[in-house]
Amino acid sequence: MTAPPLPLPCTGARLRRLTRRVTVFYEQYLRSVGLRLTQYSLLAHLDTAPQSLLALAGRLEMDRTTLTRGLKPLVAAGWVVQHPGRDARQRLLSLTPDGVAQRARARAVWAQAQLDLEAAMDRSFVAQLNHTLDEALQRLKPALPEDN
Repeated sequence: MTAPPLPLPCTGARLRRLTRRVTVFYEQYLRSVGLRLTQYSLLAHLDTAPQSLLALAGRLEMDRTTLTRGLKPLVAAGWVVQHPGRDARQRLLSLTPDGVAQRARARAVWAQAQLDLEAAMDRSFVAQLNHTLDEALQRLKPALPEDN
């Protein structure tokens, strides 16, 4: 009888370390426009057309509580506005004109950060990493509970 294989080193721990390093890398750029990487990501996924909190959470694969917490400083800054939905439970979100301008400023800074990341890590390596991460996301999704 063959013994089961020993597990590889922890993938989750490695990904968390990489995520922390990548976040620090981007945030050294985004700080110049007063944003954190998570806030930039939210601005990048919003537009002037109202969209539901639920739809945004689904696209970002983020729970609504975390998303609501992340949106608070953007609403407070006047970059995002909440609209009432079809019923009292639904909240719709959209960018304000100031939010569109902030997103444009941040997008230019993000683009430079992305190019510098590609230079530091090698552009072809980053392309392959992105491809591998997209594939990992697709492979893991079916193994998760339906609400994730």
